[in-house]
Parts: sequence; C-alpha cells; structure tokens
Amino acid sequence: MIIEILGAARDGIGESPFWDAQTDTVWSVDITGKHIRKRWLTNGKTKTWDTHDLPTALARRSTGGAVVSFAKSVALWDEKGTINIAHPETDLFMRLNEGKCDPRGRFWVTSMENNMTDGLIARSQDMACGRLFRIDGKSVTACSEAEFGIPNTMAWSPDCKKFYLGDSLRNTIWVWDYDNESGQITNRKIHVSGGPGIPDGSCIDSEGFLWTARFGASRVIRYDPNGKIDREIMLPVVNPTATTFGGTDLKTLIVTSAKFGIKNPGYNDGAMLTIKTNIRGQSENWFSG
Repeated sequence: MIIEILGAARDGIGESPFWDAQTDTVWSVDITGKHIRKRWLTNGKTKTWDTHDLPTALARRSTGGAVVSFAKSVALWDEKGTINIAHPETDLFMRLNEGKCDPRGRFWVTSMENNMTDGLIARSQDMACGRLFRIDGKSVTACSEAEFGIPNTMAWSPDCKKFYLGDSLRNTIWVWDYDNESGQITNRKIHVSGGPGIPDGSCIDSEGFLWTARFGASRVIRYDPNGKIDREIMLPVVNPTATTFGGTDLKTLIVTSAKFGIKNPGYNDGAMLTIKTNIRGQSENWFSG
C-alpha cells in the first residue's frame, strides 16, 4: 500500500478534510495555525487563508465558500470574510470542536472545555461538559447533555439510518439510530471501546465501514458495521487526526495529522496523507443553509 504526502504544508492540528470533486481539491483546517487550506490532489499545490479565530471544522457550501466552526462561533466563510450564524456555546471556558454536515445539509458541531491557553499552550481539562448541536439555518438545537470530554468522529451510514460520534477522552465511539427527516438521534449504543491510541476523526465508506484516525497510535482502523476491526493501516505520523475519501473513483483515503504537542515532531508530522485503497468511500455532505 503506497502512502504519499500531499503538499509541503504541515499543520499544527490538521482537521476536517473535505473532498471537493468540482475542483479536484481537498479543503481542511489547521486549528492551532489558524488556517483554512485548499490542496490540489493531483500535485499537492496548497492555498492557505489566515483566520481570526481557531477554525475547528468545515464543510463546503454549494454557493461557494464554506460553513466553518471556530472556537467561539459557527460562520459562513469565503475569501472576502466571515459572517457568524450561530453561537452554540457562550461560556468562556468552552470552545467548539468536531463538525460535519448530515445528509440533508444541516451542520452538526460539538463543544468541549477549551484545552488550550490563549497562547496556544496545551492545558489539562477539568470537566467533561461538551455537547452536540445541530444547526439548521440559524436555528440551533442541543442534541445531547453536557457530557463529552473531547468529542470527535462524526459520520452517517450510507442508508442514513445510523449516526456515529466518539469521545477521545473516553476512548469510545457510539452509534445512534438516526432519522434523516427530523435529524433526531435515539437508542445510543457503544460501537467501539478501547483500542490502540484514541479515536479522532472518522469517515464512512460505501459499505458502511468506519475509518477512524487513531490519535497517538500512528494508524487508521477500518471498523465493520458491528464495530469489529476489519483492517489497520500504519502511517508515518504519530497523531493522525481525521479521514475522508476523495479522487475521481472515491478510493483515495485522505488523512490529516497533527504536530502540536509533539516534543520533537518528525518530518511527516502535521502532513496530509493520501492512500490508494480498493474500497469506494463516500463524499462528505455539503452545507445547504
């Protein structure tokens, strides 16, 4: 299996890769670098925009630009600037984290106790008090209690009947029954618990298998619909952070990574990786708001 580095840019905390078939590019954020990036899949050419706040996740908009979760707000973003549309969390000690669109184009985002100082130095967390929110237009709905430490992994099954969300601090990924019409989630069950490293971002393929970046374990694990390990891909980075599929056949696995917090990061840490697979993935959902 051939693993390649896409471009020369290295992220502090790369996250939220999003394949845009219209332009043959992969969009992503660098949280600690305060960057939004666009990389061309064919040659690794990279375009970077600076942001005013920590960008934690994004999804492309059909009308251009993206919806972006920043530490303190959710906003519509393009090259001209940002327009805030929601403030799911107002407490100063909280920040937003993982975010994705569901199959109907609603943006889901999570919150967590801020684990970084204003000077971007890692700090310990005292509480597991993060929530899951659903944003439909400018309407914000809380979809969980205040319970998550570092919420990560967000994915919907190909039949739009299952929703997945994880918590890195609890080393657990759950699965809910999902109603695509209403956006309601019910009947929560443990999907994956424990394993090497901790679960970070995930994507789901056309067969309903979850591909999870295992932060701290230098690998991506593919889990079957019952939560059993199907395969593991070892990576030349310490901390892979998120996954998605891209390419004309949707068989290229794209993985972001982080160098933030590594005392002596290697050359590949913080890079975006691409891996050719024999499995067809799914495109990420675009924002419709």
